Amino acid sequence: MKLRTFLIAAAATTLLSACGSTPEEKKMEAEAKKTQEETKTMQEYKECVRKAKTNAEKLEACEYLLKAVPNTGS
Repeated sequence: MKLRTFLIAAAATTLLSACGSTPEEKKMEAEAKKTQEETKTMQEYKECVRKAKTNAEKLEACEYLLKAVPNTGS
């Protein structure tokens, strides 16, 4: 009986550990989420510029969106 209980516990542990994400998977998920957020912010920036047209104050306000995205050159 003890052997059976041990085997069941070992099998359950193995199955549960296989369901967890590896650090690499978590990193990839985080990078994907970051990319999605950056893409969304860039779309908001483009929409802001489109609506601002030539209004300097509105264009300046749009720059804050651009600065929120790293590696955009600003």
